Amino acid sequence: MLVNAMLVAPPRWNASTESLSQVSRGPSLLMLDYDGTLAPFHQDRMQAWPWPGIAERLDRLATIPTVHLALVTGRSARELASLLPLPRAVEIWGSHGREHLTPDGVYTSATLAPAQQAALDQMEKALKEAGFAAQAERKVASLAAHWRGLTADAAETVERIVRDAFRASGDRSGLQLLVFDGGVEVRSDSITKGHAALHMMTRYPTATPAYVGDDMTDEDAFAVLRGRGLTLLVRPEPRPSQAIYWLKPPEDLLAFLDGWTRAAERAVG
Repeated sequence: MLVNAMLVAPPRWNASTESLSQVSRGPSLLMLDYDGTLAPFHQDRMQAWPWPGIAERLDRLATIPTVHLALVTGRSARELASLLPLPRAVEIWGSHGREHLTPDGVYTSATLAPAQQAALDQMEKALKEAGFAAQAERKVASLAAHWRGLTADAAETVERIVRDAFRASGDRSGLQLLVFDGGVEVRSDSITKGHAALHMMTRYPTATPAYVGDDMTDEDAFAVLRGRGLTLLVRPEPRPSQAIYWLKPPEDLLAFLDGWTRAAERAVG
């Protein structure tokens, strides 16, 4: 679900703007994106470590029995688990909701249709033949092409290759092309982060929910929580979004996690 011209940039969140008192009254559900949200972008995606203090706060939240914590990411679930090794494993939804990794290591995934697999194969082949194999990241249900760190001309070439291949077959195969910070991704449009958020909310119907994310793929989850929970956009500067509030990283994000932690600990008593 893409942002349209009718949306506006959300106001900045602070503890006095939005009370977290509901979190202190019972179970809560906190869903967080990773890249651009919990961690700043890095030229080498495997060096995208979380902001200082994030891992410690996530681990503390994971110890609170009333908190249901989940990471919802465009990365593969297992890759994120290796990049963010917490003392206590947390639930991860990878590949925009197509992969599920439980805290105890149970892994499941939804497969693509053959036509979609073939379209992604062609895009990956085109990038490799043009000398951009290192920029291609193949996932369970998508292909991402990264241009962070490339020259402007090289980045333009990478984007053109993917767009040309997408026009050739991807748009007829039920795939969707999205631009993110530092690249472009072609993915299945049948399952999104919104589906992961809806699954979590269905599993924990009495929990107070919140979703925290930064880019266009997170808008699907923001839409699912509209009128039902708290949604927060994490970016250095706000942009039009379905999110209710904006968090400037890392200071606002850390303050928000601290506020959620304090409120959740009161729920335990």
